[in-house]
Amino acid sequence: MLLSKSVNCACLVSPAKMSRRDLTLAEKIDFLDQIRQQPPNTSQRRLVEITGLAKTTISHLLKQENELREEWAQCERRRGTSQKRKREGKDPDVDEALNEWFAIVTGRGVRVSGPMLKCKAEELAKKLGHNDFKATDGWLSRWKSRHDIKFKKAHGEKESADGAGAEKWKSTKLPEIHEKFQADNIYNADETGLYYRATPDGSLMMDRVTVLCCSNMSGTDKRKLLVIGKSAKPRCFKGLKMDSLPVVYRASRNAWMTSELFKEWLKDWDRELQCQSRKVLLLLDNCAAHPRLHCLKNIQLEFLPPRTTALVQPMDMGIIKNLKIFYRARLVNYVLEATEENLLTSSSTATEVSAKVNVLQAVTFVADSWRKISSETIQNCFSHSGFRHLILQMDVDMPIESEKNDENVELQQVENYEEFLSIDNELHCYDKNEDYDASIVARIVAKHMTASEDQESNDDDPNELVQVTTQDARKCIEILCRYFMQEGNEGSPIDTLDVCGDFVQVQCVNRMRQITLDKFFKH
Repeated sequence: MLLSKSVNCACLVSPAKMSRRDLTLAEKIDFLDQIRQQPPNTSQRRLVEITGLAKTTISHLLKQENELREEWAQCERRRGTSQKRKREGKDPDVDEALNEWFAIVTGRGVRVSGPMLKCKAEELAKKLGHNDFKATDGWLSRWKSRHDIKFKKAHGEKESADGAGAEKWKSTKLPEIHEKFQADNIYNADETGLYYRATPDGSLMMDRVTVLCCSNMSGTDKRKLLVIGKSAKPRCFKGLKMDSLPVVYRASRNAWMTSELFKEWLKDWDRELQCQSRKVLLLLDNCAAHPRLHCLKNIQLEFLPPRTTALVQPMDMGIIKNLKIFYRARLVNYVLEATEENLLTSSSTATEVSAKVNVLQAVTFVADSWRKISSETIQNCFSHSGFRHLILQMDVDMPIESEKNDENVELQQVENYEEFLSIDNELHCYDKNEDYDASIVARIVAKHMTASEDQESNDDDPNELVQVTTQDARKCIEILCRYFMQEGNEGSPIDTLDVCGDFVQVQCVNRMRQITLDKFFKH
């Protein structure tokens, strides 16, 4: 007998009656689709009214959603051509574009998750002119069924890594590195994608940046983060000096790392090391964005063997993961505080607050998160990669855990905690490859004989920030001074504010002097 997703009237009864019989698989999928169509902040009581299910039943369905959708997809495949429901998606162009992109990236060994597929589908839809397209869980489930795609559980890149090659590199190359360089002069760098507006429900995943992290083995030198966005001069940077940002900011068309940007970053660092008369070794993975430069005088590049990165690269052992944990915690806390303080309106939702996060706030959050990663965590990650122990003699078998921080309390209370952290977990895997979107979109558009311009997304903040005056800065310092004095806590950083106050005072005097001189010469 064929399964049908239509729900008869007998299903929509009171929760008490509903609990007396088992739901069919088709009914469960229908109810899950109804739940996912509601806003993220919909209350349990409202869901009960909409579905007619008991709270415990709704909770049970949500916990088993992935298994249920996978089982439903298998049922659809078994039904084959006898299925009555139309198998073509509502947006065939998006369906075809995503399928082609999926074939390309998986063919290069990239693991792709459900949230990544939904994000990419919406990105391709915008480029194809389908601005009203929404990649729901139901759409994704049907798309996988149409193309007979099944995800298998994997635990990181280590599943497909070359263990023998990694061990050989550790036994042959690592001793040479330790013989020539001290811990302070052994560095590792790697980039990762970051959806800086992403909310725990997986929405707002279109706005992203690439972050390059670099640190030495001892954790004593965490290089200033390189953040790559889409806009060279975001409107939220108006009135700011680029060299005063807490990160090095650059731009590329797709907010991805390019070989030119990486060369620029390396050459700037090499000049800095020449002034210090210091030579270092930089450990890198093999990718097109990491060229082999021979003009560097004080940086020796060491490239990891293919398919060993996940086993021997310290950044992949927990450093980048900790950065993401701190950033997500910072974002969640910002949303909670903004909601409580009615930053937008008294009825603003978390999604609306997150949508207002601009690139300036994102670089501030990520720089603060990078600062919070301790040297012990970095040392641990290098040890797990096979590098020789430091004087601390850390236990190599000790697992890399998230650093303890009060900000993580709210983050760990997020229902889909692991999925929220892994939203952009593997973006760096395909960010380093060629940009396939343009060719895919151009081919599909040409097939329909339509001429439409491929518009590049703009990550600028629509609302320009008001420039902070020196008077505003003085008032803020005075408020902070009163706060620390009233708290009276031992070790409060009130003395540090004196340095800030002196700097602001000098700016006030210089500005006043300039205004006076201008008036004088006008007369």
